[in-house]
Amino acid sequence: MRAVDDRDVVLTTPRLVLTSWVPGDVGPLLEVHSDPESMRFVRHGRPESRAETEQLIDHYITEHAARGWTKWRLADPDGGLIGRAGFGGDAGERQIALLVRRSHWGRGLATEIAEALVDWHRTHAEGATLTALAAVGNHASISVLKKVGFVDTGAEDYDGVPCRSFVHPS
Repeated sequence: MRAVDDRDVVLTTPRLVLTSWVPGDVGPLLEVHSDPESMRFVRHGRPESRAETEQLIDHYITEHAARGWTKWRLADPDGGLIGRAGFGGDAGERQIALLVRRSHWGRGLATEIAEALVDWHRTHAEGATLTALAAVGNHASISVLKKVGFVDTGAEDYDGVPCRSFVHPS
């Protein structure tokens, strides 16, 4: 990883940069997290408050420092926040997760970052299984997961939300 503007650069793609977070990212992430349509299938399934977003960024900063991976800040090459992408889970089973700002939907960015995250996982897997969940009805996310090689393994309930469960053969 290299550092730019007090951020670790985790990876880059032709159109995206994945970096660590800084406390000043609360406002830009809140713009994404306060959009009802963007949050429909994410976290609590509703827009989130500034306090929730602050807590989330604090968690991501702590997690990145402690284990070297988290859900990172997803930006365009000029540094504009597009969303977040990375991994949840634990050392034995990482779960890919991503959220793209609604104004950037339909451009293939989710597929681009998902492919890059699968490659990053292969390099940094340490034997971990790569999984994913997508809420039933989230056809865009299910399509992205299948495009990058995830295999549907069935239904799963996550915090009361019916989901499709996936595993990557990497």
